[in-house]
Amino acid sequence: MTTPSLRPTPRRLLLGAALAAYLYSLLAATAWGFYELYHLTGIDFIYHFYSVFKAAAYYFGSWDYQWLACLALGMLAALPWWEFLKTSLRRRA
Repeated sequence: MTTPSLRPTPRRLLLGAALAAYLYSLLAATAWGFYELYHLTGIDFIYHFYSVFKAAAYYFGSWDYQWLACLALGMLAALPWWEFLKTSLRRRA
């Protein structure tokens, strides 16, 4: 049986970079999108999504370790850790 590799593919690297960029700079834009959608549709529960994303953008943006959290989550998405765990557990059984 072969040993699973932890080498990320270009697709996963792109996904990790996109996730890190989204968390770092696009939470406020997502809140704005929900705000506009609420006013276009008039559906009340969409305003709650706006409130959540607006609060997340404010508090996450003012956190001193925002860049570190974005980097860690981007790397977590880029590395195929779940395939490594899956093959490791399958080898044990």
